[in-house]
Amino acid sequence: MMKINWSHLVIPIAGAVAAWELASVAFWDAAKPSLLTAMSVIAAGVLVRLARGLPFNNPDQFALDEARQIASAIRQSIRALRALIAVIFSAMGSLVFAKAINTAMVAATFVPVKVAPYIEPGISAVVGFLLTYVFVRIFAVIKGDVSLTDLQTDLLVKSVERKQAERFDKALAKSDAPPMKNPEGYGKVVQ
Repeated sequence: MMKINWSHLVIPIAGAVAAWELASVAFWDAAKPSLLTAMSVIAAGVLVRLARGLPFNNPDQFALDEARQIASAIRQSIRALRALIAVIFSAMGSLVFAKAINTAMVAATFVPVKVAPYIEPGISAVVGFLLTYVFVRIFAVIKGDVSLTDLQTDLLVKSVERKQAERFDKALAKSDAPPMKNPEGYGKVVQ
């Protein structure tokens, strides 16, 4: 279950307010090629990361609780990536259709006259919210992947330590050397 991080909503709301006040639909239309290119690159990166799947080819190296920790962390990471790709596509769609929606809404006869002045800022706010949310979520996903890598690294080291200890114990058991004995009187206080 994903925990709600309020900064992931507060920052995009601030972006929406800024877009309401400062950006027009014409601005978003002019910025559309650059923003769509950036969003496409981000979406491609997310899709590549989703295709990576479970990054282990030898599950035998882990204890059951370690495998559960990894599986849980990967599930959480994949869910965050799935949500991110959905928001990216929504943001791309809002960029592509912002001008057409604005034109249609302004021309629509069913829109009350009192609402008409708020259509363009409202559309701009939605675009600003989605774009800001994408960039906030990118940093959250990166943080999650760094945490996953840290967990993988810790568990890998523990696994290698276990294997080394097992090899040492086996080598010690197979050894023909007599066990070490301390000389008689070893450790007594001499006066």
